[in-house]
Order: sequence, then C-alpha cells, then structure tokens
Amino acid sequence: MTALTTGLTPTSEAGEKVCEIIEGHREFLAKQAEVNDRDGRFAAASVATLAESGVLAACAPVEDGGFGVRSLHDLAVIVSRIAAADASTAIAATMHLALTWYYARTVRSTPAAELELPMRDWLRAVGRREMIVCSSVAEPGTKPWELVTTAVRSAEGWTITGRKVLASISPAATHFYSRVKGETADGPVQASAMIPLSAAGVEVKDNWNGLGLRGSGSGEVVFDGVLVPPGSVVPRGPWGKPLAPGYDGRAANTAPTVAVYLGIAEAARAHALSAITGPVRNRTNSVGVRGMVAEMELQVAAARGALHTALSTLDAHITEARPRAMEVTLGRQLLKECVCAGMIVERAGTRVVDLAMQLCGGRSYSGGHPLGRMYRDIRAAAFMRPWAPAEEWVDFVAEATLDRP
Repeated sequence: MTALTTGLTPTSEAGEKVCEIIEGHREFLAKQAEVNDRDGRFAAASVATLAESGVLAACAPVEDGGFGVRSLHDLAVIVSRIAAADASTAIAATMHLALTWYYARTVRSTPAAELELPMRDWLRAVGRREMIVCSSVAEPGTKPWELVTTAVRSAEGWTITGRKVLASISPAATHFYSRVKGETADGPVQASAMIPLSAAGVEVKDNWNGLGLRGSGSGEVVFDGVLVPPGSVVPRGPWGKPLAPGYDGRAANTAPTVAVYLGIAEAARAHALSAITGPVRNRTNSVGVRGMVAEMELQVAAARGALHTALSTLDAHITEARPRAMEVTLGRQLLKECVCAGMIVERAGTRVVDLAMQLCGGRSYSGGHPLGRMYRDIRAAAFMRPWAPAEEWVDFVAEATLDRP
C-alpha cells in the first residue's frame, strides 16, 4: 500500500520539474547549511547552485529559458522544499523568486505598450541566468510609505541616495529592486526603482549577523548618489500613506515567505521521527512520546492546511490579474487571508520545532545540531510579517474582518 502524502505538492508540470531539481540538490544544500550557519557566512555556493540549475529562473517564461511557473501555490511548494534543506537559502531565493513571479504576472496581464518598466527584458535576463534580483525596501525605523532613501530627478536621470537593511540575497544580486521617496516638481511620491550593482555608488555590505537565517545574506545595501536612467524610477502613489491598490501585491509577496517556515516545520518533523524510530533507539512505545508525536502531526496539518487554503484563494484571484488594478476591499480581504495563514504557520511551526527538540533530547540544544539551527531560523517569522511594528497585524486583521477602512 502506498503511503498517503499529505504535504503540499505542485499542481503543474513546471512546478514538479523545479521540485525535482531541488531534490537533487537537497543533500548539498543541507551540508552547506551547517557550515554557513556555523561560520555566519552567506550561502553563496547554495545560491549559485540554484541559479545554475535553473531554480532561480522558475518563474521566467519557458521561451526565455525559465520553467514558466505561474501558480503561487507551486512557487510556495518550491520555496518550502528549499527550506526543508536550508531555510537561509530559501529566504535568499524567495526574495528573487517573488519578484520574478511579479514581473511575469505583470507582463502576462499588461499590454506591452503600458509596461512602465522593462520587465520583459528582465525576465529574459533571468532566463539566461544573467540576473538575480534583491528586494531592497526595508529601512531601520521607517514604514514602506515613509522611506528615507530619496530619488531626485535631473536632466540625466535619477540620483538615488539611502541605506537599505535586511536585503536578503544581496551578496549575490546583480540588481536591486527598491522603493524610494521620489522627489518631483509636484512634491514627494512613493516610487519603485531598479538599480544595477554595476552602477557607481552601489555598495553591498555583507554584514548580516542575525541570530538565525545566518546564511541568507540579509545585510545592508548603500546607495551613495547612484545615477540611473530616467526610466529606472516609476512613481507608485502619494507619499506618506499605504498604497491601497497594492494589497494584492503584498499578499503575493508574503505567501512564498510563509512557505519557508512550513519547510522548516516539515524538516524538524522528519528529523524527530527519524530519531525516535531508528533501530538503535526506538522510543515509540512511550505514551509521552506518542502524545508529542500526535501533537506534532496536528500542528503540521494545521500549517499545511492554512497555507494551502490561502494559496488556492490567492491563485484564484491574483495570479492572472493585473497588478494594482484590484478593488481595494477584495485586496484587503486577500491580504488578510495571507496574514492569518502566516500567523498559523508561524505558531504551528514554532511548536513543531519545539516538540522535535524535546523528542530528540538535549543533544538538539547543542551548537551545530540541525534542530538548534531550525529553532533559531523559525523565530525570524515574527519579524517578517507584512507590518512593522509586529503588533499592527492584529489591527489589520480585525479591521479587515469588521470591514473598516
């Protein structure tokens, strides 16, 4: 009898192909995870392996050399499979994959004449394995709609100055997709900018020293008077308040990140089950052990179910829709579903890792043990929600449920 597979699986041939490639790299990624965590260094070899084998081109169109992954569900499965081997590499890869998925969605749903940025060219470069994009948005102590990094218009183009933090995959990036404060003749606006690493004044500080995700390369990027062509910066909306039409985009960007923490939980579960059912030390006759195993199964099932439901809903409404064109109320509801799923996965995943450590015993609390690394990695989920400070997710969920603007 074939065992029932209850984990998330790809729904498309493209997703299956990418997952098969990842499976072939699983052992290498896991070994690198141990070394990178111990040394606190960027997972350069792991990211390079994913890039060279085409995983980072998953969302680029097939005709451009990619795999043509369109489903957010499948993208999340891809991310979770990477995370099961190494969460740091998964976080790094997700920053690039989520952006390329967005570019592909935009190109599919927008007439070519109306594209404000050369996203078609970017996808071709990704398919040729020539472009890795870093999402460089976050700044210390600021909200996305009140950024300090400025872009000033001149006759030559835009001059960008500022500092970004938590820029995962930045040590391997060739380009930085950023949010800036665009200084225009009519006043400041929120704007998007694509900044190449090759531009004068770009400095990547490989200085990430987090408690977990130590190989994610989530350090700082500095833009010191970087001049980019006029078409590299596009206004997105008024300065100083959230972009309501962007709710669907935030949901689509958040969902793959949530899958990282599901991948950690599934890896912790597998490690614990292997430890207690091995031929040398089988502990499954203990009532206490069986109770923890049952609780672990419930938590994993809750995480999988919540994320699967959210991803199915997002795919139904977002995947083929034009960005920033969705009715605001629907966008808020979709982002609420994503936030709720993220909180369920975060809480369940943290509990699963804790149970796995208890099942494995004190050795899992030692330096270098995979579960010790997973315990630190999964705690990062609390700091990667769509809002900062963290407690604002409560207000958003309640207000969206009560249908308050």
